[in-house]
Amino acid sequence: MKMFLIAWIYLLGVAFLILAFFLESIMMVGSYSLLSLIMLGWGSLELKKEIDKKIEEEMEETEELLSEIPHTRYTLSEDLLTSLLIDEKTNTFYVAKRDYTDEEFDFRAYPFSKLLEVAVLEDGEVKYLFPRGGIIGGTINEEGNSIYNVIDSEELEFGEEHDEDEGAIKKMTLKLVVDDFSNHTIEYVFLEKDNPLDKDSDDYKDCIKECTNWYKMISIAINQYKHEKRLVGPWV
Repeated sequence: MKMFLIAWIYLLGVAFLILAFFLESIMMVGSYSLLSLIMLGWGSLELKKEIDKKIEEEMEETEELLSEIPHTRYTLSEDLLTSLLIDEKTNTFYVAKRDYTDEEFDFRAYPFSKLLEVAVLEDGEVKYLFPRGGIIGGTINEEGNSIYNVIDSEELEFGEEHDEDEGAIKKMTLKLVVDDFSNHTIEYVFLEKDNPLDKDSDDYKDCIKECTNWYKMISIAINQYKHEKRLVGPWV
């Protein structure tokens, strides 16, 4: 019903604007043009309110659905379709996904002992990797040896700062390897843009902060069980 009224407000605004072109009096043209701008502005304001209300309702519904999964921390994608969750009480990591916002989440649970590796990737290039020398992003040279181009994650964990690479990126991803033959890699997109995002921008800084925060938490979870694991060799 509200959208119907908003449509009528826009229609009246357009009607006043069209009528203004057929009036001879300058005063009447100005009055009708002003009325048109008022109606169009009002319509835009009401439309924004309706969109914000819908987003808020979808967020509340999504959080209610996620509350059914036991967790102490979570992150949610912008499209509300994917979520990563951690339950520190049971040492469990969850991945929840759905295809549409009006559907319930399907989720898989992984004990911390099943988490093998975690990495932060920017435009497909590994930025941080734990444990160092893992298989994410690895390639094989002619001699059959693994090649890696990563920053030592142990330095990141102890708070040492690195100069950010110059330039811009389109995509930032958190990638995990888990002990699950049916689905051994998990990717969660923190950032994806059509146009490159400058690394000096606030959006990038907020995104890399959130992404590395999850990277650190998962690194700690992996580190708790590192002596119980034996990693397989690199693959392409």
